[in-house]
Amino acid sequence: MVRKALSAGGRILLLVVPAAAAYGSAWAVWAGSGGRSAVLIFVCAVVAQWAGVVWLAKRDAMIAVAALLVMNVAWLALTWIRTDMREEETMHDRGVTARAVVTGWIRTSDPLGGVYDKVTSIDVRLPDEAGVRRLQLMGAGAPDVGESVEVTRDPGGRVPIRLGPRPDAPGGVLATIALIVMIGSGLVCSVAAFAALS
Repeated sequence: MVRKALSAGGRILLLVVPAAAAYGSAWAVWAGSGGRSAVLIFVCAVVAQWAGVVWLAKRDAMIAVAALLVMNVAWLALTWIRTDMREEETMHDRGVTARAVVTGWIRTSDPLGGVYDKVTSIDVRLPDEAGVRRLQLMGAGAPDVGESVEVTRDPGGRVPIRLGPRPDAPGGVLATIALIVMIGSGLVCSVAAFAALS
């Protein structure tokens, strides 16, 4: 009786835990929530996934193993895409534009990369600040020293100042695809694991 109850409990956990871990960690990444809760969700998701891979591989449940691996890759893709999008979202939502004067160039060289004496950053002076601010050009051409340029800055100071106007809202197509793949593979893994244990 106790053994049957434990077996049923194990099947239910296998049905619920991978999907819940996938959803919870995806939500934490999507929402950008930091702190201990996001770290805990991440650790639980990784432990659940890899414990599941080992356990299921021993039982030849290769569909579930493949689904777990796809879920891991999708999680990594979602994390990378959303982290990359977050700065663009912040600048689109809260960015403030201003005119600034270029006060200097910062030149760097990378002989191994074939880049010699290239301007990669500039110093600018904003009208309402005493010091200068350094910004990365990120592929943009270097304006002349003394030139007035438009810059966008984050009032909260979380995103570095950048050259140019406020960016458009970032597209979320790739992030949405990664989210769907992740949650879908979590569900496939749950069902396959449930069937393997049954």
